[in-house]
Amino acid sequence: MNRESDHYKKRGVDYEVPPFMPTLPRKYYQSESIYQEELEKIFYRRWIMACREEEIAEPRQYLTIPVGDESVIVTRGDDGRIYGHFNVCRHRGTRICDKERGRFESDSIKCPYHAWRYDLSGALQVAPLMKEGAGFQKSDFHLFPVHIGLWGGFVFINLSEEPVLFEEELAPLIGKFEAWGLQNLRIAHELNYTLNCNWKIILQNYQECYHCPGVHPLLSKWTPFRGAVHDCIKGAVIGGHMELRDQVGGMTMDGGPAGPPLCNVTGDDLKRVHYYSVFPNLLLSPHPDFVLYHRIRSEGINRIRNDCFFLLHPDSIRDAERMDRFQSAVKFWDMTNREDWKVCEQMQLGLKSRRFKHGRYSEQEDILYALDREVLTALGHEDGY
Repeated sequence: MNRESDHYKKRGVDYEVPPFMPTLPRKYYQSESIYQEELEKIFYRRWIMACREEEIAEPRQYLTIPVGDESVIVTRGDDGRIYGHFNVCRHRGTRICDKERGRFESDSIKCPYHAWRYDLSGALQVAPLMKEGAGFQKSDFHLFPVHIGLWGGFVFINLSEEPVLFEEELAPLIGKFEAWGLQNLRIAHELNYTLNCNWKIILQNYQECYHCPGVHPLLSKWTPFRGAVHDCIKGAVIGGHMELRDQVGGMTMDGGPAGPPLCNVTGDDLKRVHYYSVFPNLLLSPHPDFVLYHRIRSEGINRIRNDCFFLLHPDSIRDAERMDRFQSAVKFWDMTNREDWKVCEQMQLGLKSRRFKHGRYSEQEDILYALDREVLTALGHEDGY
């Protein structure tokens, strides 16, 4: 057992690394049947990060969130609550909203086909020419609900009828990063990418720095790649932190801070960059001076949409001088992202080879073995190797 695994044991984490750590077989990146199983057993059952609350800050604003073949309407009601509904009319199954975002003109959601109308909580209000009686009651035709979970200003959705409790699934994050005041931060910048690779490759890439010396020369200059400390290595939340080198103030092009520390960030956290993946689609990275996160949307077995966001305090966003300096962090992470995306796409291409069955993780990648186990457990493929 390697030193990092001993470290996990000291922290009381129930996790053991086997002497041989096989990677997932190639079929988990190439098989369409396995991908469909992932949709059913992971994306349609687990908690998925949908958006930030600020993206639907005003009543009647909405977003449509694609999840495999499903579409979900996330909206804010006039009562201030956030609601989630399957984007499908209860009359004959028409998709109701065809735009990515918008604002409902009235306090109702109207189907464009036969004008059935629902209030923002999903209750059927109007069904033209349909008479209530023994065969039809409006109360029986509520929009199919989607469960909502809120944490740190993030909105999560769950499409399952009986989901695992949100607080249970995200337990390692509840109460964590309070010093950052996540719920008070706002989106300062957004980068959008489309990649030709499987969704799992991105999560794996994010959670290891074995590749950093060869792929990320500047990142490795600011944070030593052997310095990762993981405190979550089992379940939906996996990750830990890396230390900034002495004399390095932040993850920017020149190694200086991107701005002042966020909210109440102090002490050791002023020299740490945190990296947590929230299975299956959120990559969260609180820095001392900003928060970076990626929202992963799988669009097929070998294609994803990756939206990368930077969060700052509103006071910084309103300060032109601070925002000018902050661009150094944006430039740094855009460069680093693109370095990652290139090798991730090359991995997807290489995994087409029929000669490749599975590989072996290094001791620097034992956290990826844990991530793979989460996939296999969710699929019921514990013997998947």
